Amino acid sequence: MRKNRIIVALLLPLIFASAFAQEPKPTLDKIDPSRFTNMVTIQGLNKTTAKISILTMKIGEKISFGTLRIIAHKCWQAPLDQKPENKILIEVFEAKEEDGKDKEDRIFYGWIFASSPSVSGIEHPIYDLTAISCKNK
Repeated sequence: MRKNRIIVALLLPLIFASAFAQEPKPTLDKIDPSRFTNMVTIQGLNKTTAKISILTMKIGEKISFGTLRIIAHKCWQAPLDQKPENKILIEVFEAKEEDGKDKEDRIFYGWIFASSPSVSGIEHPIYDLTAISCKNK
């Protein structure tokens, strides 16, 4: 009888621990690559003229918007069963002329989010860029 109590006392914490165990969270190597797309749509705003432009580009393509040169490196779209979200990894350069030579200075490199444009915005006095969507073509 005493042996049974000892066994129960030893096994009881293991039973409760397994009942409340959580599933492991996905790691970076388990991210679904099919969620990445090859086309990007970004909204560009010229704050001086209040003109809005919709910019659609392929991943890796460099496009111009005013004095800005934009390259989209990755675009991720959330699965349909989750909260709608599009995340775009972009690199933004500003074209300048210095000493008679054209020069591009990188002013932004990072992720922009469609659901929260203010989280990681591009700080520029004239232009504003906002993520719109990711799609495949």
